[in-house]
Amino acid sequence: MKILIKTFLNLINAIAILGLSLSYLSPFVDPQDFWIISFFGLTYTFWLGINIIFLLLWILLFKRRGIYNALILIVGFQFITRNIQFSANKNISSDIKICSFNTHVQQTYNSDNTSVAIDQYLTNQKYDVALLVEWLDNKGNINKIAFPHQHFVNTQEDNLKSAYGLKLVSKHPILNCERIKYNHSTNNLAVQFDVDVEGQIIRFVGVHLQSNSVSPKDYQTLMHSDLNNDYKTYAFAFIDRLKKQSQLRTIQTQTILEAIDNSPYPVIILGDFNDTPQSFTYQQFKEGRKDAFVEKGSGWEATYLKPLPFLRIDYIFYDSELVCTDYQSSTSIKSDHSLIEASFQISK
Repeated sequence: MKILIKTFLNLINAIAILGLSLSYLSPFVDPQDFWIISFFGLTYTFWLGINIIFLLLWILLFKRRGIYNALILIVGFQFITRNIQFSANKNISSDIKICSFNTHVQQTYNSDNTSVAIDQYLTNQKYDVALLVEWLDNKGNINKIAFPHQHFVNTQEDNLKSAYGLKLVSKHPILNCERIKYNHSTNNLAVQFDVDVEGQIIRFVGVHLQSNSVSPKDYQTLMHSDLNNDYKTYAFAFIDRLKKQSQLRTIQTQTILEAIDNSPYPVIILGDFNDTPQSFTYQQFKEGRKDAFVEKGSGWEATYLKPLPFLRIDYIFYDSELVCTDYQSSTSIKSDHSLIEASFQISK
C-alpha cells in the first residue's frame, strides 16, 4: 500500500510540475499558433497552489524531492509577482486619479440597479477620469457637475440606439473619441479617448476584450454531472469555446496595439481584458509598458469575483511618461468585478 501511495503522489507531483512549467510558456505562445498552452496559463493559479502544497508536504515528510517544487517556483517568481505584491503605498502627490470598473450592466439583470451607488462612489472618490465597462446608458446617469465631460460608445456601431457599451467620464475635456474597429463581429469593443489634463493630453484606451462566456451553469454542469456521453459532448464544446475566445482576444489585442502604435500622447490602457497575467494577451499589452498593480499594488489581487475570487483580469497599463504613485481596488459596489484605481504623476 505504501508503494502504491508513494507512486501516486510522485505521479501527481510530476503532473503539477509539468502543468506549472507549461503555464510559464503561456505568455509567450500565441493561442492562434498553439492554443492548448493558453489553457495552462488560464489555470496557472491551480498549478501554483498544487506545487506549494507539495512543497510543504515534502518538507513535513523530510523528503528531498521537494527541491523540484522549490526550483520550479523560484524559476517562476517573476510570474508570482504579477498576482501578489507588497508595495508600500506612500503619500506621494499625484496629478491624476483614474479608475476602471466593469459594472455588470449595473446589476439590472439581477433585478437591481447600482447606478446611484456608482455615481456616488465616483463623485466621493474624486476621480479625474473613470471608465465604466458593460454600462447600460439608458439605466443610469453620472453626475455632470462632478464629471462635466462624458462620452458613451455602444458595442454596435451600426445601431445607434444600442445602450450597452463603454462610458468614459472625466473632469477634463475629452478632445477626441474613436472606436477601434475589429475585423470580426463581437459585442466587445475598444475605444480611444484623448483627454486634456491641464495642458497635457493623455490617450486613454478603454477595452473590453472577448469574454470566455463561462456561466454558473457551465461550472455546475462540469463539476456535478455524470461522466456520460452527454457530459463528454458538453466538455468538448466548452473547451472549443475557450479556444475560439482566446484566439479572438489575440486578434483584438493586435488590432488595439496597431491602432495606438506611435501615439503622439502618453497612453493608459485600462478595462476588462478577460485574460489572466499568465496570458499572451497580458504579455502583449505589457510590452514596453507598466502594470499599475505590479508597480504600486499590495497583497493578492483578484478582480473577477465569481465563482471564486482568485482571477485578475482587469488592468491599468501605462507608458513610461507617467509615474504610478498608488494602486487600489474595491468591492464596495456590487458587481462580478472589483473596481480598480490608480494615481499618476505626469512628466511635463
